[in-house]
Amino acid sequence: MTSAVGPEGFVRTLAPFDRLPAAALDAVIAALEVTYVPSGTRVLQHGSPSSTHLHIVRKGTALVSRDGVALTSVEAGEWFGMTSIVNDRPVDVDVDAVDDLLVYRLPAAVVRDLASSPAFAPEVRGLASRLRAATVDSAVRTRLVPTAPVATLSTRELVAAPADADVETVARIMRDAQVSSVVLRCEPPAIVTTRDLRDRVLAAGLGPRTPARSVASQPILAVDAGTPVVEARDRMLERAIHHLGVERDGQLVAVITTGDLLREDASSPSHVQREIATSSRGAGPQLRERLHTTVAQLLSGGLSPLEVTRTVSMLTDVLLRRATELAIDDLGPPPAPFAWLTLGSDGRREQTLLTDQDHAIVHGEVDADGAEWFQAFATDVSTQLADAGLPYCDGGVMATNWSGTLPAWRERFEGWLDEPDVQALYRTSIFLDHRVVAGTLEVDVLDEVVRARRSDRVLLARLAAGAGVQRPPLGLLHRVRSTAAHTVDLKAGGINPIVSLARVLAIEAGATTRSTVDRLAAAAAAGGLSQDAAEELTEAFGFLQGLRMREHLRAWHDGTSASNDVRLDALGPTRRRHLKDVFVEVARIQRATIHRLGGDEVSR
Repeated sequence: MTSAVGPEGFVRTLAPFDRLPAAALDAVIAALEVTYVPSGTRVLQHGSPSSTHLHIVRKGTALVSRDGVALTSVEAGEWFGMTSIVNDRPVDVDVDAVDDLLVYRLPAAVVRDLASSPAFAPEVRGLASRLRAATVDSAVRTRLVPTAPVATLSTRELVAAPADADVETVARIMRDAQVSSVVLRCEPPAIVTTRDLRDRVLAAGLGPRTPARSVASQPILAVDAGTPVVEARDRMLERAIHHLGVERDGQLVAVITTGDLLREDASSPSHVQREIATSSRGAGPQLRERLHTTVAQLLSGGLSPLEVTRTVSMLTDVLLRRATELAIDDLGPPPAPFAWLTLGSDGRREQTLLTDQDHAIVHGEVDADGAEWFQAFATDVSTQLADAGLPYCDGGVMATNWSGTLPAWRERFEGWLDEPDVQALYRTSIFLDHRVVAGTLEVDVLDEVVRARRSDRVLLARLAAGAGVQRPPLGLLHRVRSTAAHTVDLKAGGINPIVSLARVLAIEAGATTRSTVDRLAAAAAAGGLSQDAAEELTEAFGFLQGLRMREHLRAWHDGTSASNDVRLDALGPTRRRHLKDVFVEVARIQRATIHRLGGDEVSR
């Protein structure tokens, strides 16, 4: 933001002001007061009456403290006084100018008028609501391609039959029209599909004179013709159906199929999944490009970051299973039952576009030749994954190095959990996120080893200490601490601390769920975390993953190397404010959890 931009232009860039209707925003601009506050001035005093103004900082830094303890800092694009105004309560903090401030003040009466508006409601409710609104708003604003209405997929007239038609008549209509469904003209309309003829007529031994209505589905799930294609696709995936009605003015005018969706969007998850599942050796580079395109379209279509990471993980699972199939085709059948474990972020179904390979093999008892087969198997699969864009793990956490029988793996898990070295436990925690992707061997005993120690306070203390190995990058006065290049590492500074906290809290709760969000919910249900804290960490996790994936996509579009770093000056004032708020809250919950579990004593 340059100094040439005046108060009006500056405020228009800030959320939630940027989401206000034009008339409301004009009223805000008209009410703004420009003030200068010398360094060392106390702007708000603890115990004083409700703040008379919302103070929006344009330049400089203010310190917020309570009883002499610094709580946070307020920098350009941030504000103070909101809580006191909307709750009409005395000021409960002290706010001092650390250096000379340029402040835009907004009268309390104007702020109270705005407080009930949809744009301002998340701001008033707290961090989780603000992040949720920011994620939704970001999805809309960063849309890469327009979402066409579902009506554009229906290019033929509705194929229908009389309500009293028999199944033979319906089958002939399908054949002649080359369609996979026919609508019966009854009230409400019903639909008969080729699957109905197979499963409900032929497989049931019914004859050609069977009334079609007796095997039809009614009512027909339908959407309006103006519904975005992306929403129609989600409806069909959610209900596991292959035909969807299209209505105009309440009347059924067409039926679309999953095939129509695939032809419209060759980068849809369903299409890419099918392509991966039938791919041959050497298709890795093409699959890598298709995966990037799919992620870009999912994000631009409004899917939440956490839904996108789950989709990426599901597609990675398909890729891995296909790689194991191709390897077995070449090597011959495995000499013993096995389970291919995916670890880390993919084990949690939180895969992004910048994730290396983390996996292992558990197999039955084998001789030397069998061990050699599994080594060749691991090498082959790892090479195929690397060709498809998943780089080898720098730390060597791969099945080529980590393979063995179930008793051997149980011994490993027990050894790690008994290991007094916090750093060693932190490094091996990736194995606690294991998930079976291929193979038939049961490995539930590994979860039992962990669950049996949920009451081990020493173990929980060491896990808590490990959860503090990486911390949010906050410096003096809770300012975001960046590198010389003005970047912060989103993974090390925010994502990993949340993941680590969720893992230890899930173990304390005795939960074997894998995803970070599910672990946070389990911790809240068990009382290890408050509901508010769980919600804030969940929204913070989604916000950080969204920023991270967009940086990855930007690098992909630009043809540059992707990283987990984000430039602070590229975020804009609103996202910078959200990022700092996330780091402050994650750090607070992290400190409280580590202290409660005794992790601070272990790490001394």
